[in-house]
Amino acid sequence: MKQVILLLLVAFNSHAQVMWQIKNDTIKKWYYQDGDEFNNPIVDESKWHFGMPWGNISMSQDLAFSRNNITVVNGLVSFIAKKEKLLAPINEWEINKSYLEKSGKKVIDGMYEVNYTAAMLTTRRQFKYGYFEIRFKSTSEKGIWPAFWLFGGGPNEEIDFFELKGERDNQIHLDVHCPKGCEDYRGGFLNLKKNWGAWIKTNQSLAEGWNIISGEWQPHFVKFFLNGQPIGYFEGDFKTAQNLFINTSVAKDGEPFNPGPDKTTQWPNHFDVDYVRVWSQEDTIYDVKDKYKLFENTQQTIVNNDLYSTGLKRKVNYVYNKPELKEEEGTVTLLPVFYNQYSVSVAGKNLNKVQIEVIDKEQHTVKVSVIKNTEYYILDLSLLPTGPYTINMMISGKVLIHKVPVINPEKIGDINK
Repeated sequence: MKQVILLLLVAFNSHAQVMWQIKNDTIKKWYYQDGDEFNNPIVDESKWHFGMPWGNISMSQDLAFSRNNITVVNGLVSFIAKKEKLLAPINEWEINKSYLEKSGKKVIDGMYEVNYTAAMLTTRRQFKYGYFEIRFKSTSEKGIWPAFWLFGGGPNEEIDFFELKGERDNQIHLDVHCPKGCEDYRGGFLNLKKNWGAWIKTNQSLAEGWNIISGEWQPHFVKFFLNGQPIGYFEGDFKTAQNLFINTSVAKDGEPFNPGPDKTTQWPNHFDVDYVRVWSQEDTIYDVKDKYKLFENTQQTIVNNDLYSTGLKRKVNYVYNKPELKEEEGTVTLLPVFYNQYSVSVAGKNLNKVQIEVIDKEQHTVKVSVIKNTEYYILDLSLLPTGPYTINMMISGKVLIHKVPVINPEKIGDINK
């Protein structure tokens, strides 16, 4: 019985939430740090703040972010944009006096009327460096503006992992904002200096299927990925810890990211998110110990076990640094989804089959599986005797290794010694 108790303690403190970043000649292992699978029926307000930390009004967009525009149903969160008049409270620092003079609108008793509402979630926690990942389905409605980004406040430090536009549903906009500007890049006509950032074309609509955008933020650089495939590289430093933002919004004619909506735009419309994950290079877990069902997959977002549907159509040379990105091949993720069950998922155009071997303490292979790129696979260990096991995954000539526990009450007397 003592042995069983010790194994239980090991199991419930095991760090089984890991991701490997596969490169040509090396492997980088990441550990789950924070995030949300949105498997609870309501937003976790200990983790998320509704709207922007400083307020919910964007005067220039004639818009308010409202908590009523966020729904969580069956394991996915929807960010909803609506065309509706709403009288919303406004903070003094949100008031743009020049805009009021130009528009003729007024703030009355601390309230301001907008014509659109949208949705935003901001992490209460701040991050500095890491690997940030989101699985999403966009919208194709004209003038709608979803985004996934980091912002550290003043001085203006911002990393836009993506900004989307409904009418450009086969494109992704990457960008960064630097305190002194980000103008040391050449491109476009005559190869002149310009701000870093570009629209990246994809080979099909981001509104048709699910896709994964991720970004690796390290000292001195940021890398951008679509479904494990590198699409951008920024060389530079961001000094400030930053909050993570997910939102949909409404663009406006004459403002950045125009055009705005028109008579063809359908209301309400939504931008859907399956999960957001933050990974760290340090072997630490932030408030996720013992939560074995935390990563339980959302069945309706995994169609035929296909994790994503879109690939890169064309590289943009001045944001694609070939020497820095040519080594990137993709990612393999291992997560607990239920008691003694783990999901294995693969992302990356250049990654092929993965052979999975489960090995017991006596070095005997007790289970073998093979999965393909883009697949979502459940590794079920529930029929194995209680004990420690090693998962070996062979991919692209490399071996990924991680130890996991099995606690099987029905085989409690058959401990894998």
